[in-house]
Amino acid sequence: MATASAASSFLVPATAIAPTPSACPSTVPKNKKNAAGRRRRTLQCRASGRRGDDEDSRLLWLPRREVLTGLGGVAASFVGYPDLASIALEANPVESCRRGEKVTEKLVECSDPNRDFPCPPASRVPIVDFTPEARVTRVRRPAHLLDPEYQEKYKEAVGKMRALDGSNPLSFAAQAAVHQSYCDGHYRLDPTEKNRPFDVHFSWIFAPWHRMYIYFYERALGQLIGDDTFALPYWNWDAPAGMGIPAIFKQGVSTADNPLYDPYRNMENMDALLDLDYLKKPRRDTIPFEPPTDPAARAKYDDAVQTNLCTIYLQQVRDGKGPRAFLGEKLCSESSFRVKEINERSKRRQADGQSSKVSPSKSQSQGTLERMAHTTVHVWTGRANPATCSAEQGGVVGHDGKPHCQVDMGFLGTAGRDPLFYSHHANVDRMWHIWSTRLGGKGFDDPEWLDTSFVFYDDYRSPRLVRMKFRDVLDATRLGYTYDKESEAALPWLNSKPTRFSGGGKAKAKAAPKVASEFPLTLTDEAVDVPAVAVPARQAGKDLVLLIEGIEYDPQINNKFDVVINVAREDAARVGPKDSEYAGSFSAVPSSNAAGGTLVGKFTLALDGVLADLGLAGASAVDIVLVPHTEGEIKLYLPPTIENA
Repeated sequence: MATASAASSFLVPATAIAPTPSACPSTVPKNKKNAAGRRRRTLQCRASGRRGDDEDSRLLWLPRREVLTGLGGVAASFVGYPDLASIALEANPVESCRRGEKVTEKLVECSDPNRDFPCPPASRVPIVDFTPEARVTRVRRPAHLLDPEYQEKYKEAVGKMRALDGSNPLSFAAQAAVHQSYCDGHYRLDPTEKNRPFDVHFSWIFAPWHRMYIYFYERALGQLIGDDTFALPYWNWDAPAGMGIPAIFKQGVSTADNPLYDPYRNMENMDALLDLDYLKKPRRDTIPFEPPTDPAARAKYDDAVQTNLCTIYLQQVRDGKGPRAFLGEKLCSESSFRVKEINERSKRRQADGQSSKVSPSKSQSQGTLERMAHTTVHVWTGRANPATCSAEQGGVVGHDGKPHCQVDMGFLGTAGRDPLFYSHHANVDRMWHIWSTRLGGKGFDDPEWLDTSFVFYDDYRSPRLVRMKFRDVLDATRLGYTYDKESEAALPWLNSKPTRFSGGGKAKAKAAPKVASEFPLTLTDEAVDVPAVAVPARQAGKDLVLLIEGIEYDPQINNKFDVVINVAREDAARVGPKDSEYAGSFSAVPSSNAAGGTLVGKFTLALDGVLADLGLAGASAVDIVLVPHTEGEIKLYLPPTIENA
């Protein structure tokens, strides 16, 4: 059921943003009053030092700034890099943002305004509206099952895309830059007043934006080899036979040998079985992709495969019911969350004998499609962080001015530089397709979601801008592609339902009242008990959700914490996706943050499924254990609450 009031907004920097030296030379005047009329020019700036044979693909593309224009009353438009992509986004109704405020036209800047990045010129290419394709001409198939002829065709297409000049918006460098600019903090909303980052992750924008993005990528590949039936192969990581990096991406030792190769992957995982619980600490030993014959080793292998299948089951079935749970919460152009404000208001309420709960922060909240397998596959594939990181070691300098070595797939700013990224997202898209078709999932019916639009370039020979709305992409066949029938007929995860944890205490129908843990609290290495969290009576037409607001974390490192229901704290670390008591996890793909610092967001989990599995549908309270798996620390400003949504 669509939930019009569910809202999500841009991640809120928790620390003050101070100007830092740009990684690129600047020619932009600092006078903001003259910003709208200043001369803009295109710049390609190398983001790092020596990068070997991949040098041409390591360009840091910087987007431009633009003044927002009205779209039918209460609206806001975000205009992106003219040679990459642009976006028009209708803002949410005032009631779903912050009471008493009107959402008016905003200023968006596609580079960090505190860094004085130069801005390229505005585009004069006319925009045309998307026209649905007349028929399905492309069938996407698993990358590990491609025949030799199709493998060569795929390599040829990506090779030709890599060979295009970087100024061509359909070049491989430019396509990678689209993701970089939209997904690593280069967009700013209203930099003069609010200075909010804008990102296509962390909300209901995630799935349709990425569908549009890889649609045009796929079309460009087909055009480059003169084959309009060419379909982007997908990484079939939801089936045991596909739970490893497909061989086609591993051949060769450089992009000259194989255009699908990327040297900035985690080499320890190149021939390993995928681990969809990879962010858990302590980390599971690496298991070879090929099934072992030794009985003990085979038992570990089968256990790892079952963990992966249960993860997909939770993502797609138990915990992904409804658009809010599966696709993420509504994007809101206004965020009411402030760490200091939350602290002060919580203390005042406690002093007055009231509940410490405050009004929703409307900060980040991902759906299961984004925060589960998608996030883990990114981190598992990306290069592991060395003990020290520098540009000379292959690090990419982000717009925070610091080198990042957990690249390419392991870092949002560089993910699009690995060809495997696009096949990964083809399978993420397939997960949405299966949810919408075979599983009967239905997207939001809110006009602000359906009419959200982005503009991408099409046709590498004579680039033109095409505007697409979310309502245009809800059915993949309108985009001229579908997925192979064979893989949809056999979904091994569909019946991989978790079972009760055998090592912990019994689930309780009711939990006795206890004193709650004190907040704020910091998660580092030890699990934290939050006993007797009240469960309200379920209201008709609504779902029970667990809400955790005020999550402060360092976005540049791996962060995760699990939520476990009614298990003793000493046992909770052993609970995972195979166990019914596992409710879900907070996690995010690492990214940079302007001038460093932390981000603050929120986390929601659908609870009806886990409560039903534990026989707790009528419980008045449950015990929650938070199990951290972080390389640093995660601070929680407010205790978990359970609500009807």
